[in-house]
Amino acid sequence: MRVFLVGDSIRMNSERHVRALLPDGVSLLSPSVNCESSRQVAAGIEEWAPATPKDLVHINCGLHDLRHDPGLDRPVCTLTEYERNLDSIFGFLFSRGARVIWATSTPFLEQVHNSHKQSRRFLRHLIEYNDASRTLAARYGFTINDLHAKLSDADLGELLLPDGLHFNTQGNKLVGALIAASINAELARC
Repeated sequence: MRVFLVGDSIRMNSERHVRALLPDGVSLLSPSVNCESSRQVAAGIEEWAPATPKDLVHINCGLHDLRHDPGLDRPVCTLTEYERNLDSIFGFLFSRGARVIWATSTPFLEQVHNSHKQSRRFLRHLIEYNDASRTLAARYGFTINDLHAKLSDADLGELLLPDGLHFNTQGNKLVGALIAASINAELARC
């Protein structure tokens, strides 16, 4: 059984913990690069997840989409662009017949993050983008791994690095366990 794991640095940093929690016989495949925004994922999905009906894809993008780069008054991808890109990504995966788990974007500490980075991210956008992604994933019949909901009540100060966005070792273990649990639950349905 092949499982494709596609996403940004949150995926990259938790991947070894995911791998350790999957059963023998599961081949976990992922891009060697940070997939960043939905724009990059839409461009690279055919290479990064050439899935068949026998495969499972766990995928996320969003934190790069809602980022406001210095000097710009809009996010990297507007909500409309994000929805359009996700529709393209989801349409490809649906056409391949793969089973798909869509993961929502993880919470962050807005004030901490925005005081440590030149770029900006806002929680109100995170909520909007996650809501839109859940709606679209449900329309395609995909399983949803709501990482945002699962982590929202956690003590993020104990789980995040000083940048307020990326997870520390403890946080990466937790995110990895949540991803692995969703994959293992989907595999059990086979």
